[in-house]
Amino acid sequence: MSVARKILSNTAFQIMGRAGVGLLSLVVIKIITSYLSVGKYGEYTNVYEFLALFAIIADFGLYTIAVREMSKNEDDIPKVLGNILSIRVLVGLIVLAGVMIGGFLIPSHQGTQIPFAIMIATTASFIALINGTMTSVLQEKYKMQYAASAQIFGKIIQVGYMAMVAYVLFTLDTATGFYHLFLAGVLGNFAMLVFTIIVIRRYTPVRFRWDGDRIRYLLKQAAPYGLALFLSNIYFRADAILVFNIRGREEAGLYGVAARLLEALSILPIYFMNAVLPTLTKHIKEKRDSYKRILQYVFDFQLLLALPFLVGGFILSIPLIHIIAKPEFVSGFNGLMYGSDVALQIVLFSFVLIALNVIFNFTLIAIGKQSQLVWINGVCALFNVIANLIVIPMYGFIGAALATVASEILVFILVFLTVKRFLPFTINLGRAVRIVLSVGLMGVVVYFLREPTFNLLQNYNVLVLVPLGAAVYAGALFATRAVSKEQLKMLRK
Repeated sequence: MSVARKILSNTAFQIMGRAGVGLLSLVVIKIITSYLSVGKYGEYTNVYEFLALFAIIADFGLYTIAVREMSKNEDDIPKVLGNILSIRVLVGLIVLAGVMIGGFLIPSHQGTQIPFAIMIATTASFIALINGTMTSVLQEKYKMQYAASAQIFGKIIQVGYMAMVAYVLFTLDTATGFYHLFLAGVLGNFAMLVFTIIVIRRYTPVRFRWDGDRIRYLLKQAAPYGLALFLSNIYFRADAILVFNIRGREEAGLYGVAARLLEALSILPIYFMNAVLPTLTKHIKEKRDSYKRILQYVFDFQLLLALPFLVGGFILSIPLIHIIAKPEFVSGFNGLMYGSDVALQIVLFSFVLIALNVIFNFTLIAIGKQSQLVWINGVCALFNVIANLIVIPMYGFIGAALATVASEILVFILVFLTVKRFLPFTINLGRAVRIVLSVGLMGVVVYFLREPTFNLLQNYNVLVLVPLGAAVYAGALFATRAVSKEQLKMLRK
């Protein structure tokens, strides 16, 4: 199988898996927003934002470093896996224990259910970290269909238990049910981990290792990227936390729906770059000029992936929020000036920028310059926090959404220029123009059919417009030749 086909098929499995998880995540949002009030949903999202802000320290950038190290020498996979597993468990226990304690010390958490909910959610996060370590083997082996299956299996368990909580077990007791919503995450992640371990054992033994020299090497390699991830997480998470603490739980709930959707979407470009990383690393290490073609390929693919979400989501934001949440979250409900639909329109611009930024983030990792991400993300985190402190008191979660877009623009400028310093490459925008034309045609069709279909189907018109828009976009990509002959040949095979 060619390199391009390996990357394409591996990414396709991840996207299909993520699509399945994404659809189930929409069901989760629907269940929770229907079960809880807007304010209580604000508390729910704050638990995960607070946890995710610091849980990334426990990740320590080890997943990406593991994929890179395994791609250098496949014989070392058991050693790399075993040592990284030991590091992750040790660091994870220390960091997540600190998160649990910190949850009780935050003033805005006092008198709420948030501290104990954080304790439950932290357990789910720890299990997910262990699962992520295992998955690095499947990434290197281009066997991500198993990881995707594990994710879907775990998500089904989670959604099933959440439905039981909301509609059977604690229908009237939302206070107790609130905790059980987080317990559902623990059960789902545990099921996912068991599934993954069973598969991983086909390719490598799974056991803890502690090789001093290798541990020190891995920590040295991971530390800069881990710190960079933490700093990037600040400008990705700080807005939601500041909205909760400055403007209250209702605005946090409204912003939380859009933030959850952005988080779910943002995994897609990262999955693709994780699939590309082993190949990109090898080509750069062997000083092949073909790395330039790989960078061009991923740039085109990321645009092709991200732009339809921006255009379609922008046009259909109101019916989308109606379907995945409830009317209380939509602009205009009981005089609500701005709802989750407006926040979604804004943050979708961030998604396009994220899709492009991860290309250059991973390129720095491939050339061993991940330490550059520390100062880049540090500058952007500082900018984001200052911007949010200025705009949130005046404009609330709308200001937070705009600050997020501004931060991603700054990231793009800095990371692009930094990669250019260390690695010669050029980006041809010829195919990008054709992609823009294709998505523009899709947008025109969806926009003009939105009103007629609404008259027939109300907000459920998205169930018709989304697949129709996808079909128009696919046809336009072929008509404008935005999809190359090489890609068509691979699809036919």
